[in-house]
Amino acid sequence: MADKELRKMNRAELIEIIYALQQNEMMIREENGELRRRLDEKQLKINKAGSIAEAALSLNRIFEDAQNAADQYLFSLNCAEAQREDILNRAEEEAERLVREAREECKAMRKKARRNIMHSRTAFYNEIKEVLKNHPELEKLMNSEIIKDLEMKTHGKGKKNSEAGENTE
Repeated sequence: MADKELRKMNRAELIEIIYALQQNEMMIREENGELRRRLDEKQLKINKAGSIAEAALSLNRIFEDAQNAADQYLFSLNCAEAQREDILNRAEEEAERLVREAREECKAMRKKARRNIMHSRTAFYNEIKEVLKNHPELEKLMNSEIIKDLEMKTHGKGKKNSEAGENTE
């Protein structure tokens, strides 16, 4: 299967391929069992055979068949294992890429949220200053410490903390 096709597959498709390979392995195991059964039957025939020469010839054919079946089975298992490992490696790489992208997106979203918060604070501060400017009687009622605290959070200390938080990520 081509690399591009494997990369385009989702997790469910990859699992389906692994499942198919396992089914193939089960079929080969069943075939191996059938060959063993046939071997046992041939063994019985050899026991019944009258001559040692006939038994030797039958055994040679049986062993050749069994060896061929075993070789084919091992080859199939090796191919299936290699495909399974390749699929798992590609799936792990894709998962790592997705996690990396999600982290980058999350970082950008947090940065944008911090900018929006600072913008909102500044806008709120400016609105309060405008209201107080238009209503001097409110300004007299307000405690000057509250305004200083608000200015500090909006323009001073709060901004520095926000920038420091952005640089640490």
